[in-house]
Amino acid sequence: MNCQIVKPVQGGSLKAIPSKSAAHRLMIAAGLSGLSLEGKADGLSEDISATKECIQALLGDREVKKMNCRESGSTLRFMVPVAAVFGGRNEFATCGRLPERPMTALREQLVGHGCTMSSDGENPIWTEGKLEAGIYRLPGNISSQYVTGLLMALPLCEGNSRIEIDGVLQSRPYVDMTLDVLKKAGIEIYEGESFFEVRGKQRYNLPEKYIDDIEGDWSNAAFWLVMDAVSEGNITCTGLNPDSAQGDKRIADYLNITCSDKEIDIDVSDIPDLVPVLCVLASARKKGAVTNIVNAQRLRFKESDRLKAVTEVMNGLGADIEERYDSLAIRGVERLKGGTADGYNDHRIVMMAATAACISDGVIEIKGCEAVNKSYPAFFEHYTALGGEVAYVSSIRKEYQR
Repeated sequence: MNCQIVKPVQGGSLKAIPSKSAAHRLMIAAGLSGLSLEGKADGLSEDISATKECIQALLGDREVKKMNCRESGSTLRFMVPVAAVFGGRNEFATCGRLPERPMTALREQLVGHGCTMSSDGENPIWTEGKLEAGIYRLPGNISSQYVTGLLMALPLCEGNSRIEIDGVLQSRPYVDMTLDVLKKAGIEIYEGESFFEVRGKQRYNLPEKYIDDIEGDWSNAAFWLVMDAVSEGNITCTGLNPDSAQGDKRIADYLNITCSDKEIDIDVSDIPDLVPVLCVLASARKKGAVTNIVNAQRLRFKESDRLKAVTEVMNGLGADIEERYDSLAIRGVERLKGGTADGYNDHRIVMMAATAACISDGVIEIKGCEAVNKSYPAFFEHYTALGGEVAYVSSIRKEYQR
C-alpha cells in the first residue's frame, strides 16, 4: 500500500507509545518469571508480538521448539541464547532481510559453549545442545543485541559466567536497558569496565506491574519531536521519561540545531535508530549548514541498508546528502520539493518520509507505508489525529481510499 501525505501534521498532543526496546526485554523476563503473557502488549507492534510468541513457544511442551521471529532482529538475537540455555533443538523462522544479517560472532560463542548452530543464510536458523557457563568474548563494535541475549540467558546456567568486551561497546544504552530489566527481575549482574560477571542458578522474578506499565518510547517519539522542531505545528508528546535508560532520549539534545549554521558532528554509535529522523532535522537547517552523521556503519545491516536508503529517499525529495562508507554529510536546504519515496520495507524510512512532509513544498507519496506495523502500527492514525491528511493509494490499482 502507498500513501500520500496531502497535508502534514498541524499540531496537538499525543502520548508516546510504550517503548519497543523495553517491551522486548520485559516480555522475555516475564515469561522466564512464569508470568502469563496473555493480553500483554497486544497490538503494540509486529516485533513485540514476535518476541511474545517466541517466549511462549519456548516455554511450551513441544520437543522441537519452533519460533517465528518474523523480521525482528532483537527477537532473534535475544531468543537464540535464551532458547539454547534450555537445550534441545530450537528453530527460528525469519523473513525480510533478517536471514541475511550476520550472526557470526554470536554463533562462535555458542559453538564454543556446548551448542551447534546453523550457518549464515539458513532459514530457519537452528540451535542444538545446551548452553554452558564459561567465559564469553565479543567485540564491542558489533550488535549490542548479542550481549543482551547472553545477559538474559547466562543467569540460568548451572555455573558462573563472564562476558568480556573487546574494545568500546557500541549502543551501550541498550545494554543498560537490559541491565535495568534484569535488576527488576531480581537477576544480579556485576559490571566491570569491559566485562560482566554473571552468577549462575539464578531465578527470574519480575513483578507483573512492569509489563502492565511500560515506559514511553523515545525512538518513535523522536519523529513527533522533530516534526515540532522543524514546523510551527506546536506538537506535544507526553509520557516520556527524561531519566530513562533509553539512549534515544538524546534526540532532545539536537532539536535546536536548526537555529545554528555551524558545522556539527553527531556520533550515532549509541543511537543508530535516530539516523533517519536526524536526516530530516539536518535537512531543515539553514542552506549549506553541514551536519555530519558519524560512526554509522552498522546501519547497513538494519531492515534496509539505512545509509543508502536515507540518502536516496531524502535526495529524491530535494535534500542534499552525501553517503559515505560509515557516515553521512548533510547540507541544509531548509525546504524540500516533495516527490515519491520508496519505503524500503523499513518502518523508520517510512516514518522519516512522513516527517519530511513537514518541510516539503510538494506532496510526498510513500511506497509501502504499511512497514510502520513493525514498530508503530498506529503511526498514521496518530499523524491524522495531529491534523495531517493522508490519502491511501493501492500500489496495484492506484485507487484512492480515504
